[in-house]
Amino acid sequence: MEHKRKIKILPLFFLFLMMISASAQAQESVSGISEAADIIMSLTDEYEASWLFEKLSELEDKPVVINNGDEDEIARLFFLTEFQVRVLADYIKRKGDVVSLYEIALLPAFDRFTVMLMAPYINLESSDKKSSLSSGRTTVLMTATARFNQTNDEEGGVRSLMKVRHEGSLLSYGITAENDPGEPFTFNGALGADFLSGYLMYHGRGVIDRIIIGDYTLRFGEGLLFNSGSWQGSWLGSPSFMTGRSAVTQYTSSEENNFFRGVSCVLGSMTRGATLFASSNRIDARLFFDNDSNVVAVTNLVKGGIHKSVSQREAQNSLTEYVAGLHINYGTDRIRSGLASSITWFSLPFLPDKLQVENIKAFSGNRLINLSADFKAGTGPLLFFTEAAASFPGSWAVTGGIRTKPSNRATFNIIARCLSPEYYAFHSGVFKAGTGSSNETGIAASVHLEIARHLFVSAGADHYRIPWPRYRSSSPSYGNRIEIRSEYLPRDDLSLRLTYTSSSREYDVASETGAAGSETRERRVMAFVFNYDPVENIHLTMRASMGSISPSGENGYMLCQDISYSFHAVPLKMWFRYALCTTDGYDSRLYVWENDLLSSFSVPALYGECSRSFLMLSWKPSDRVEVRAKYAFTVFKEELDRAVKSEVRVQCRIEFSKGNRH
Repeated sequence: MEHKRKIKILPLFFLFLMMISASAQAQESVSGISEAADIIMSLTDEYEASWLFEKLSELEDKPVVINNGDEDEIARLFFLTEFQVRVLADYIKRKGDVVSLYEIALLPAFDRFTVMLMAPYINLESSDKKSSLSSGRTTVLMTATARFNQTNDEEGGVRSLMKVRHEGSLLSYGITAENDPGEPFTFNGALGADFLSGYLMYHGRGVIDRIIIGDYTLRFGEGLLFNSGSWQGSWLGSPSFMTGRSAVTQYTSSEENNFFRGVSCVLGSMTRGATLFASSNRIDARLFFDNDSNVVAVTNLVKGGIHKSVSQREAQNSLTEYVAGLHINYGTDRIRSGLASSITWFSLPFLPDKLQVENIKAFSGNRLINLSADFKAGTGPLLFFTEAAASFPGSWAVTGGIRTKPSNRATFNIIARCLSPEYYAFHSGVFKAGTGSSNETGIAASVHLEIARHLFVSAGADHYRIPWPRYRSSSPSYGNRIEIRSEYLPRDDLSLRLTYTSSSREYDVASETGAAGSETRERRVMAFVFNYDPVENIHLTMRASMGSISPSGENGYMLCQDISYSFHAVPLKMWFRYALCTTDGYDSRLYVWENDLLSSFSVPALYGECSRSFLMLSWKPSDRVEVRAKYAFTVFKEELDRAVKSEVRVQCRIEFSKGNRH
């Protein structure tokens, strides 16, 4: 009851902050269209969010220089499709520099929603005045996180992360070292850090476009075979269901399993040429022992990269994955196609537990051959895309869709997929509702409309079928997802956003006799976000969310107040949050994105009777140095006591560069 009373009082606190800030004096400006990261991350899985936020952080630190008209530079905006990259590059080469975001929105392949996502991460300076570094740039990022938990089911600890990255015109390199809480830092049979990653990249000028030695990622076609950096996942609100431009890029994330380690070479270009790659990478897997305690196989892969418990350390780097392949691509202004093939073999065979019905069609053995073909055609108003793939052993998968823009105020998307239960691909990132690369058939559609001046509405729906049993569903099942979103932007310093999401799927219901029955469980969430900049150096955000679960009847409510303040006398910026939440249980938990350190993300789950607060400071004495510190704590109210979980994060970024800045 105490939290419910506080939730009613919080809007008054919000109005109080507005009245105080209205009298403040502004000395510096902030971005008019903000929280693009929140828009993208609002419906993205946490597993994908780590890669996503690191990419967004890199773009924020080094915005894309649009007006040089270079396709590779524009393609750093990974959420743009291949046709959008080409249309924007061609427009700049023909017409000259882009001077306004609204100019981009009028291009055939673009709409206002896409431009809103681009806004915080692009530079519109003239091509002859853009920033440049003649001899390269080196950035060092060091982060430490300490967690202090007063709960019995969780442990505290320190997470350390260091990233070194050099970007040059001819050579680039990078190193990532990470230790999660509870993982030892030792050179006894190890390289110090629990996870160590690195790369060396050569930028060619002729037949050889680039060579990467070390760790890298691949993305071809629509992601049926390779899409290590899938960002849109099952996000129905995506500007397009088409994946981004085919790419071979250096790996800079701290996720420990989903990447390639070896060498890759791009001949020609990513639009007309060939890509060759080979990889040997040790990954985590659950071991299977015979009666004499000898390791003879693995049952499944293990994600997460945490190695604290005995079983986690046993799974650490227990399986070596070898991959070799080729991708050939050719395209014109309106048609682009590609062919990919790869062979994968493992140091130990897969031997899943076939007594579990969901594992009957799981991959078995230690060798896999994959083939795929992708095709894209059209112009700005109408785009068609598709990809078909097959695995041996296994079966096939196909996906395809259309994106059409009948007017400057409307964009429609539709995509269908049929992924056989016996299709196997270990680095797939295709659009689908569930996890994995197979066992789903469905169709999804979305529409983005500018129904009035400054008023935007988008809606999406997905209906899918799971043809083979999977975890918590011992029979074929159906699912549906709906997303509706409206946003009103009367001016750059004010925005209101209302979203509604619903997801439902069939699950097993325990039965005392006979086979398990099934029931449809639905989760509905409605959220309202109000952003306001009363003065140039103050930004206020108020969030209100409510969720419900059926048929259990659980409900949840949350109110959240954010304020950021940029000091004009010193190079200091402050973020503060206070949130209250009350839910009937964990199933009705609510998520809320919060500001965090560079190359980090935080989307805490709030449930029960709880409150969460954080304070973060950023000090930038120069363009080359930034120090951030964050303190956050969550208070959970229990029957007779309360539990507190807190954490402290500290980060330092230092940039070294040679040459002249222009």
